[in-house]
Amino acid sequence: MKTTLLTILAFAGMTSLFAQVPQIPLVEHFTQASCGPCASQNPALKATMDAFGTANYVRVSHQTSWPGVDPMNAAFPAGPNDRRNYYNITAVPQTSLNGGMPGSPNTVVTSSSLASAFANTTPYDITVTHTWADPSTVNVNIDVENVTGSAISTADKIYVTMVENQVVYPTAPGSNGETSFEYVMRQMYNASTGAPNATSGAALGSIAANSTTNFSFTISNLPSYIRDKTEVTFAVYIQNNGTKAILQAGKSDKAPVPGIISVSTADASTVSNDFCDYNFTPAIDFTNNDAATAVTSVVAEYSLNGGTPVQQTYSGNLTNGQTATISFPMATLSGGANTISSQIISVNGGQDWSSPAAVAIADRVVQRLNVNGTNAPILEGMENGQLLPSSGYTQDISTGLFSSDEPISNFAVVDGPAFNLGAIGGFAASNRSLNYRFYNVSAGGVMDFIMQKINLGTGSSLTFSHAYRQYTNENDRLEVSVSTDCGVTWTSVFDQSGSTLSTLTPSTTQYIPSVAGDWRSNNVDLSAYDNTNDLILRFRGTSGYGNNLWLDDINIQSTLSHDDINALNELKLYPNPTSDMIQITGLNEAVNFSVYNVLGAQVIEGTISQNESIDVENFTDGVYFLKLENGKTYKFIKE
Repeated sequence: MKTTLLTILAFAGMTSLFAQVPQIPLVEHFTQASCGPCASQNPALKATMDAFGTANYVRVSHQTSWPGVDPMNAAFPAGPNDRRNYYNITAVPQTSLNGGMPGSPNTVVTSSSLASAFANTTPYDITVTHTWADPSTVNVNIDVENVTGSAISTADKIYVTMVENQVVYPTAPGSNGETSFEYVMRQMYNASTGAPNATSGAALGSIAANSTTNFSFTISNLPSYIRDKTEVTFAVYIQNNGTKAILQAGKSDKAPVPGIISVSTADASTVSNDFCDYNFTPAIDFTNNDAATAVTSVVAEYSLNGGTPVQQTYSGNLTNGQTATISFPMATLSGGANTISSQIISVNGGQDWSSPAAVAIADRVVQRLNVNGTNAPILEGMENGQLLPSSGYTQDISTGLFSSDEPISNFAVVDGPAFNLGAIGGFAASNRSLNYRFYNVSAGGVMDFIMQKINLGTGSSLTFSHAYRQYTNENDRLEVSVSTDCGVTWTSVFDQSGSTLSTLTPSTTQYIPSVAGDWRSNNVDLSAYDNTNDLILRFRGTSGYGNNLWLDDINIQSTLSHDDINALNELKLYPNPTSDMIQITGLNEAVNFSVYNVLGAQVIEGTISQNESIDVENFTDGVYFLKLENGKTYKFIKE
């Protein structure tokens, strides 16, 4: 009996000495608002973490300074930069779990890896709370407890990060299309002093057996770039600075901000999907989410394409959970891309709400075709559009509209030099081409480039060039269709997919054209639509989750014979590019010609025969089109 009792007592002592608590996983996510792969991979990461349960992890998103524009990094670059260097991050997206080796987000963070991390135990326990004294002052309290019966000092650093759980922009702040960002690092504080910009953390020190080390401080100068104060929380983690191992993490819950009413908005405008319907009714849904305060008045406004704002006032009594729709008079859209901007001006005669972001409404872009068709010929070499700032993408193409749910990084005209890709235009003769990035688009994703209305004469035809490399057996598809009733019905005139669409042998790497031989020219007879006004052409790409498709040199002609259509590729220009002279081979007789620049302005005209050259030495460097009297058109580059 005595021996048994001693054993029990000894075991009880060991239990006290080695007591442990579950370890909360810390996910450090490195991402960027202009990173195309980030936009495509972040939703899967969010889904995995949501399924695991937000109470079961701590996440901090570090918005890096590259590859493009990111206002969250610009507001606080020091924190993300130090953590990036700490883990030697050289590309995004990347993720580290509990201080481990960074890797692809959806490889490092899975339901299995999160469960394994959560199964770990640690002698450290962290409790974090924050309270708002007023809209500009917040008090932070942190307890780090040693739950064992022995002193511990394994973690030598404590990091305190102010996190905005959700940062929402009305329009994408970067080039990848993302408007909503989660758990964004906004500032780092010294746990001991409360000083900001404490990117290297603070000393934790040894914690005695069954004891708690407390850190508390007040922030009285809240960063001005916080978009929604009600979304602010504090993430705290302790780390061994030598091994980088995270020993424990904790976070505070969102807290009410006194004197600020909680409200939200949503766009409720009535806009049809008809590209020829130019009427719309702007409207805003306004919701009161505040349990303590009723909304009795709201002033809202909208503007169309940057024009004079139109205001409307709501008067009533919205209690918690109730929504009112604020409608404006019907307005008229114009041809091209229409931007509808809406905002709330005031609530309850000027009462503060959580932040402008709480009622931010994303600009709505509505595409409409021009009211009247343009006479053929129509040439589109993809060279003219204004690039999105700090990017190599554009959807600013005057001859057509982009219609897709994909971010611009997956469907746009791409500028080769902007990405150090060189001449990625048709037959390696220009810098830009239209990219359907099937490599990053889930199977079934549809992307439409829709040409503006065209008026045809006789002998009508379409030519275009494309480059595509199939990814094993995936069947990406390109279909060209025409409509004579403004998109109500469509008739297919070109339809290729998979190996038939391919211009090269299959490859399992992301495809980018590099030489003229990558490309194929396509000729489509449109004579069945001769003398048709307001014809619409649609270039539809449907993803098989395969490889990238590149499209260029769209040329819509009339007054060509069928023989001319079949002979479009028999004549050639060389050298191309050229610095001084350009020659046409394959001429049987003298022909009249004109040269046009990319703006459609005629530069020169004349007559040329076989073995004669055209002097272009004095031309400004750029892309030009040589048009022969029979309607054939060729592109060349002066450099």
